[in-house]
Amino acid sequence: MSDARRDRLAGLLAEAATRFGVILDGEPVRGAYDRTLAVRTSGPAWLRVTAQPPEWARGEIWDGIATATGEPFGDIPMPRHLRSAEWAAPWDDVDQVVRADLMTFVDQPAVGTGLVLEHPVDLPDTWWAGLRAGLDTLRRVATERRVLDPDAVRSSILALFGVEIDLGRVEWEVSHGDLHFGNLTAPGLTILDWEYWGRALAGYDAAVLACSAILQPDVAARVRAEFADVLDTYSGAVAQLAAADKYLRLVGIGAHPEIAVPVRRQAEAVIRDRLG
Repeated sequence: MSDARRDRLAGLLAEAATRFGVILDGEPVRGAYDRTLAVRTSGPAWLRVTAQPPEWARGEIWDGIATATGEPFGDIPMPRHLRSAEWAAPWDDVDQVVRADLMTFVDQPAVGTGLVLEHPVDLPDTWWAGLRAGLDTLRRVATERRVLDPDAVRSSILALFGVEIDLGRVEWEVSHGDLHFGNLTAPGLTILDWEYWGRALAGYDAAVLACSAILQPDVAARVRAEFADVLDTYSGAVAQLAAADKYLRLVGIGAHPEIAVPVRRQAEAVIRDRLG
């Protein structure tokens, strides 16, 4: 992305702080592809802004952080949403819609630095138990939001892997939707970044997490062991192919070429062992 976008997001972050009556107190953190900018504020709290054309500033991803709140989420280790604001901002020839979300500050580092875990980690049993408990709670949340569309999943898997999915056999549940190690903290567990949450294939969160750890075989094996009860099902197998599709799309746009071979090999093993 251009320096101009980064500068504009920095200005919008300062404007959001003024609107919320907080003071910026740290070094801003850029999201993937400079789509977002976030920073610690007084309080402390965490302030995040994005700006999108009006036709993109709608739908489930747009308000995910603000809707992941209330009593159903009370037992999930996650930041708490405090306030949101939207406004129009001049941007080249067309105004863009700015969204700002203020959340509680998480004083724990993320396990990874992005979508792919690039170093070994040794997380205790209590951490894994907390993650499982949080996701089990999430599964029981009632919502019509969707992470994945069934027909799109079926067509994508057929096109990429040549496998015909029986949607009648697939179970669906509420998922975080983007559960990679860059969205999990340690040693204290917090699940970050809730813009994508909604209904997905049963096991999709575990499948994405395993793909996230594809370059760290011991960690990926731990993920599969912790979530074997959901991954070792028909729905879990389909979820693993959907997660592989998600990660191979990253490769397709030039990101993380090093994961292409291991992700495809893992998908082929799932097809052979679970769907063959």
